[in-house]
Amino acid sequence: MNVVLIPFFLAASVIVNDTSKWTFGPKYSYDLNMTYIMKTDPQEPVETMTLISELKCRPKAADNLFCHLQNSTIVNIGKNRNTTREVETEQMFEIKFNERGVEGLIIEPPSRMEVVNILRKIANQFNVGVDWRKIERISQAGEWQFMARENSSMGNCATVYKITREELKTNTVEEEHIDFRLIVLPMIDDAISNLSIEKSRIACINPPRYVDFSSGILKMGRFVSKIQINNRFEVSTEFDGKVRPPLSIDSMNRMLSFKEIMQLNLKSIEPAQDELPSIFYGELIDLNINTDIPSNFIN
Repeated sequence: MNVVLIPFFLAASVIVNDTSKWTFGPKYSYDLNMTYIMKTDPQEPVETMTLISELKCRPKAADNLFCHLQNSTIVNIGKNRNTTREVETEQMFEIKFNERGVEGLIIEPPSRMEVVNILRKIANQFNVGVDWRKIERISQAGEWQFMARENSSMGNCATVYKITREELKTNTVEEEHIDFRLIVLPMIDDAISNLSIEKSRIACINPPRYVDFSSGILKMGRFVSKIQINNRFEVSTEFDGKVRPPLSIDSMNRMLSFKEIMQLNLKSIEPAQDELPSIFYGELIDLNINTDIPSNFIN
């Protein structure tokens, strides 16, 4: 049975022994790890905050995924404190796609702004943002590089794409005991491939001025992502920069080093157990975390 993981881009051929169990369609489970790292001085300890969660998604239409987070934990490690706490992150949202990638999010009010921005960054992991015709022109084994503008969670960026395609060993699926095979839709007629898409972004227009969980002013630095597709789907994004804290006597000349690392890995494809929920009064918002959302949506 074929299912669509990312509209217009990625599907999976799933081994199904009993189709009656798939009445409500597939459910995709991802491991999500999002880490913030702050450092005030080379001599001081690093402070980190990590969100560990599971992302559950289901196809809703040809161009939509319905998703929500569950089993979320925040781990704080600092100079004088190490804490772990569970958090409620059951908010539902939809990711809307077009031929170039993620068009935006559909969220349900009321929502906390910091949660909305996390959802934007999660959706950005699915944003390939590539001209599919350029992918199709890659040879069976080879490398292709080009530059294009990309709408992302950090603004509209000039993005350097490096796409590498290699032949995948045909016995790898059996060796890893995986019950599905990934299919890159623009390459559906070709042999199984090991596909890597690296994106390095520069000169972002309308970037965010602030960092999540901090009131300091942000100066963007490195912003890179890598999508790896073979028998697995794995995405990693790394963003770093400098943060100037709010003005005070002891911080006027101090800049904080900041790094954000997000990892998203497909864990399983299973049959859903109930009907697909609906989002009422939802509204489409774009990916850029510097873009405001309607005031009636903010909790």
